[in-house]
Parts: sequence; C-alpha cells; structure tokens
Amino acid sequence: MADPHAATRELLKERPAVESALESILEADESGPWEFDDVDVDSGTFGELVSRGIVEREGDEYRVADREAVRAALEGETYGSAEADQGGSVHDDVVEALVGAVTGIVRDWRVTFHRDIVIGLSGALLCLFAFRIVTIGSVFRDGRVVLPGNDPYYYLYWVEQLAAADPAPFAFETIAEALGGRATGEPFVHTLGWWATKLVGVGIEDAVAVVAWIPVVAALIVGIGVYLVALWTMNDERIAVASVLVFALLPGHALYSGIGFFDHHAIDYVWLTLSIVGVTWLARDHETRHSEARLGHLTSPITWLVVAGLGIVFAAMAHSWNGSPILLVGLAVYATLRAASDIRAGWNPMIAATPIVGALGFGFSLAYVLHSQAGWQEPVAVYAPGLVAFGVVLVAVVAVVLQRLGVHPGVHLGISALSIIPFWIGVNRFFPEIGSRLAQRISGSLLGREGIIETQSLFTTELGVILGPIPHFGWFLFLTVPALVWLTWHCVRSHEPRWLVIVGYTTVLVGFAIIQNRFAGEATALVAICSGLSLVYLLSIIDLAKRPSPFGDRSKRVRLNLYPDGFSWQEVAYVTASILLVASLSLFMVPAAMDNLAATDEEVEAIEWIDADAADREGPDYVLTEWGRSRMFNYGVNGQSSSYAYAQATYEPFVNDPNPDSYADEFQDRVGYVAIHEIEDADAPPNSGYAQLFEANGSTTPAANGSGRFQLAYVTNDDGIKVFRPMNGAMIAGQTAPNATLTVETNVTVPGASFAYERRTTADTNGSYAVVVAHPGEYTVELERDSSEEATETTEGNRTVTVPESAVSDGERVAVAD
Repeated sequence: MADPHAATRELLKERPAVESALESILEADESGPWEFDDVDVDSGTFGELVSRGIVEREGDEYRVADREAVRAALEGETYGSAEADQGGSVHDDVVEALVGAVTGIVRDWRVTFHRDIVIGLSGALLCLFAFRIVTIGSVFRDGRVVLPGNDPYYYLYWVEQLAAADPAPFAFETIAEALGGRATGEPFVHTLGWWATKLVGVGIEDAVAVVAWIPVVAALIVGIGVYLVALWTMNDERIAVASVLVFALLPGHALYSGIGFFDHHAIDYVWLTLSIVGVTWLARDHETRHSEARLGHLTSPITWLVVAGLGIVFAAMAHSWNGSPILLVGLAVYATLRAASDIRAGWNPMIAATPIVGALGFGFSLAYVLHSQAGWQEPVAVYAPGLVAFGVVLVAVVAVVLQRLGVHPGVHLGISALSIIPFWIGVNRFFPEIGSRLAQRISGSLLGREGIIETQSLFTTELGVILGPIPHFGWFLFLTVPALVWLTWHCVRSHEPRWLVIVGYTTVLVGFAIIQNRFAGEATALVAICSGLSLVYLLSIIDLAKRPSPFGDRSKRVRLNLYPDGFSWQEVAYVTASILLVASLSLFMVPAAMDNLAATDEEVEAIEWIDADAADREGPDYVLTEWGRSRMFNYGVNGQSSSYAYAQATYEPFVNDPNPDSYADEFQDRVGYVAIHEIEDADAPPNSGYAQLFEANGSTTPAANGSGRFQLAYVTNDDGIKVFRPMNGAMIAGQTAPNATLTVETNVTVPGASFAYERRTTADTNGSYAVVVAHPGEYTVELERDSSEEATETTEGNRTVTVPESAVSDGERVAVAD
C-alpha cells in the first residue's frame, strides 16, 4: 500500500505549487467526507493526489488517506509510518508504482468526466457517428452490401482470402503466404479486417458487412484522440469538445472514413492520431513537472508504458501502409523544433528526446521482427521508424552540444535542416535499396499518380485558389490558418512543448495536402483542434464564452458548463446560430462527399441484373466498366476485385475507338459484359465507341456504322447505364445490285428498353453483300440504289430474313433469299 507521507513529500519535491491544494483538501477533510467540488483543486492535480494514494475515494465522496501523515509532510516533519516500507525490492516498487499509476488514471477519469462533459462529449461523438453513417442506406441494401468507391473492394478481397485460408490468428507467416505479393503493401489492414470477422464470428459471405463498419469505429477512435490531444494541450474542456464537433464536420475525413469505405486511409488516421496522442502526453508530462523534478519524466513507469504503446502504434503504422514514412515527418519536425526550444528554455534536450527515440526504436524492432520472420511489408516502411529514431538522436545530441556552447537556437534549426543532405547521402551509401525505394515512395506519394482527382493540389484552380480547400475542410481551414499562425508565433516567443506537437504535425500535414489533396484526411484531426480553439475564441469575442487561455500555466482546468448561470435562451440561440454558420458548408458537403463515392441505385440495379444473367450463362463473367467502378462491379458479379488494371488500360480506349468491334475478339475469352455509364455534360465524338453503343444502341448513324459484335442486353431505369455482351455476331449475306447500299433493321426489346436496331452495308461490284448483326430477330433488308452521285428513291421491304439466337452467339452466316 502506498505511503501517504512519502507520496506527499515526493509530490511536494516535484511540484511545490501543490501545497495550496493539499491545504485545501486538509481543510475540507476536517468536516468528514467531501466532494471534488468542495475543494479548490484542478482535476489534473486532484487525479494525481488520488493516483499517489494521498486521497482515497469513499463511495461518491473522498477522504484524505492519512491526515497526520500529509500534515507532517507539509510541515517537513518525520512520520512514524514513513520508514515502514523500507527495504522492499525494486520489483515490488515498480509494480506498486504501476498499479498506483493505473489506478490513479482510472480515478482521475472518474473525477474528470462530470455530468456536463459526459453529455457534451457524448453529443459530439454521436454527431461524429451520425455524419459517418449518412450513406448507410446506400451501403446496406436489402440483403446486399455495396461498399462505396473502388478501393474498399481490393481490401475486402484480401480479407476474404484470409478468411478462406483461415490460418491461426497470429500465424503471421501463414497470413503472408495467404496474401502472397500483397504482404508487402498493407498487410496489417487486411489482417485487421479478417480479425474483425473472426471476432464477430462470421464467414466469408458476411465479411463485407463487418468491414463496412470498421471505418466508422476508426473515426470514433480518432475523435476520442482529438479530444485527448486538445484537452491535454489546453486543459479546456470547451475547446476539446468543440474540436470533436469540428472533426465530425470535416469532409476531408468523412470522405475516407464513412461507412463502407474500408481501406488503409481510415486505419492510417487511427495510428497517426494515436501517435500524436502519445507524443502530446509525453510533452505534457515533461512540461508540467517542477523544474527540479523533470528527470522524473524518465523514471516514471507511466512514461514507459506510453513509450511501449507508441512503439506498438509505430509498428502497426509501418505495416498498414507502405507509404507510412510520410506519417513520421511531422514527428521529425516536432523533435527538431522541440530540441531548439529546449535550448532556448535551458531544458535538457535529451530528456524530451529519449522517450521518442525509445518508442521509435521499439516500433522499429517490432516491425522488423514481422518483416524478417513473416515477410511482411517492404523494407523502406519497416526501416523508417529506425531512421527517424537515429535522426532524433542526432538532433538531440547536437542540441546538447550547442546548448553547452551557448549557441543561438536558430543555429540548431539551420544545422538540422542542412543535416538532411549528409543523412540522405549516408542512407543511400549504406542502404542503397532503402534509399532508392524511399525516394520512389516519397515522389510517388507526393507527386505521382497524375490524372487522378485526389492528387490535385488543395488549392486547385478548379474552384479558385481561395475556395479550393472548401471541399475538404468547409470553412474550417479558414479558422485553422490564423490559429496556426498565432500558435506558431507563441512557440517562437516562448517555450510551449505541447503546442510544438500541434504546430509540427499540422504544418507538415497541411503542407502535404497543399501538394496533393488526398492528404487532407491526415490533417483533419489537427485542423479540428486548431479550429476548435478559434471557434471558442470567436464566441468569446461576441461575449458568448469565456476567453480561452491556451498558453502559459493552464494548471486550472476550464470545465464545460452546459447550464451557466445567467445564460439566457437568447444567448443559447446565438451560440447555436454561430456554430451553424461556421459549419454551414460542412453540413451539406460531408453528405455530398460521401454520397459521391456511394454506389448509385442504377449501379446496384445493373450489378444485380448482370449477376443473375451470369449465373444462367456459360462463359466469362468479367465486367468491363470505367476503372473507378471496376472493382465494385466485378465483386458483385464474380467476387474478383483485386485489380482494376485491365479496366484502366482498356475501357477508355474502347469507348473512344471509332471501331469498337475491333475489341470483340480480344474480349471473347475474358470479358462477359461491358457496362457503359452515361457521360454527363460532355459531348462525345459522334463516331466514338461511346456514341455508337451508348447513344445509338449499336445502330448505324450518319457518323458511324454501328456495332455488330456488342449486343445491348440491359438498360437501367434511368437510362444511365447500359450493359452490352460481346458476341460473335451473325452475318447476314446475300446478292443485290452492284454497289447498292442496304440497311438491315429489326425491332429489339431488352430489359429496360425497346428500340430499332439497324446496320448498313454496301454491296461489292459483283452485288455481294454481308453485314454482321448483334441481335437475333426478323430483319427487314432495305435496298437503296445508287445512281451517279445522288440516291434514287428507296425500295423498302424488299426482303426479310430471320436471324436465330444461335447464329448471333456462334457467328453463323444467314443467307438472304433472292
């Protein structure tokens, strides 16, 4: 059991300022058990008193564990029980410290989560949940689960492959064998999805319903992380809750974390946010210790628990995305800024750097074990935490040397920036493969994939430079920028370790988003925190909230009060209106962004028809469609959604080719269906494959001869998607006048459409003609005689011929009787 006398002495040594808090609780304790609100102590200090065993809980109230012991410690006197526990082993001391720390955290949380914060935070998280499931009706459809977008089907495919292989849950080498070459991409994402199906207890057929919820759960975890980072940074519950609310309304995050959008993005956001949570806790614990007790940051068991947790996060991050080194850049920038700030403040830079290095080193070790023993991930992602750890060590060592030499901190920043060059040379010299691959990953992630919308700059000129960020952040980026400038300026002027975490990560991630907007999602958690601060500050300007104090001591927590004294309903309405005004764009854009990825009713309709038709037919069932929907269509029909490469290489050339029939032979053994989406607000060339097939249903037009090898088989209710089958085509052949022009025509009825299908041909000099048709039926052969340059009067209905279904499917010749 903890010794209250020793614990009080130790606390006073670390933080002399708590003396007044101890006096307050001793005074309250004289009257018997008391409540937290009865003492003038902030919740952070109170939680520490509880965690150290100085204060004990009795039901819903509290008592000082030993009044005499605490009083003796305050007065600097010895106490009888102070020596009672001498001689215990180091192991016992560590175990007792860990148990006390964990118990204190639990008790602290029970104190911290009062009624108003529980209501406020629950409401913000409920809002987050609601905005991430706005498209639930598009995902769960009468027994069919349709994931939004294209990439989720790739990850689902490999989850199902793992479910089919069914290895032991932690047989990582067997998992790698089941993933094949994909084990060097995002193996942990696939494994997490499979673990989720195992946890729920479903098989392959229901895996899609389970993974559909993973992004929502991930979003809630990130939301809690946003709350913790904001609270630990500012100690203001109002800003922390506001930050979660802002986070719920950021389209850039909702785009990749809405229900059904299961891919590496939502998982990356979790690891990134948890890493920021851990680094913020370390910065806060170090910063809030008394100047004479800062070394205790390194001897505290809870510090190394956090380090261990961070190491697990870094390892998971490395195996969740082969572009994960980019997510460590913010940490590297923070470590550099922190070392320079420590120089100026006179703090030992090694104390702050040591836990960071320990976490990165532990993470590298875990990642390397999986890589070397199970074949997970490519080396560049695995070695990245180790390389960053080495860089942080160099930065800290240089900072210590410069500090002792009395050099200006700006010199440290300059040396750190220039050190990238020799560091990069060294990596390429001693680890050439890693250096080469790292360069490829950086250029590929930040500069590659041209032609894809998500690779455009955040400030694209499509909406105008100023309005470019709106689709990803609504109005909130315009709240973030001034806040970030304000925070950076304060970090330049004073020592603010916690804010350096926010500034370091935010500037890097927003900078990446400026280069390619697909990184907007990574920046959203930090944008939410900066915007939350700005939002509360704006409310304070119009006297609707107390002015926030995000800098300085911050030992007194600002509590969320949902029912402040003297606050009228009119003021409540003003607060609500102000928040709605700032959030106005997001209220519309979050659903719009998610709906843009969701499958449409027509797509589901087409998938269901193709699925049913393919079940009744022999031959290939691959669906060729635009690459952005290829995986979705093929998963729904044949379950094969691992790649869209064939669609990406083939579909666009096919619909743009003036002779689409030239592709029919290539498609024979591979493509069973071609699903063509309507091109809205675009004029396709009249002789293109799109115009011949989608607009003319394969018939002859003045600009093109139509198609005899692609049979229109289905049209959706709104005519937005047309499904064609590649066919051999029946050849209608006969004799007529030399050089005569003939048209063959029949009426066709398919599910969703009825139309006249016609083909045109010209007889040769001997009067022989032949034309290929894609539909069975009774054709009318119409003859038009050519006289010099002008056609004579048409002779209609000259002949008829019946083309059977077998002739169309087998490519048979059908003769026209003379």
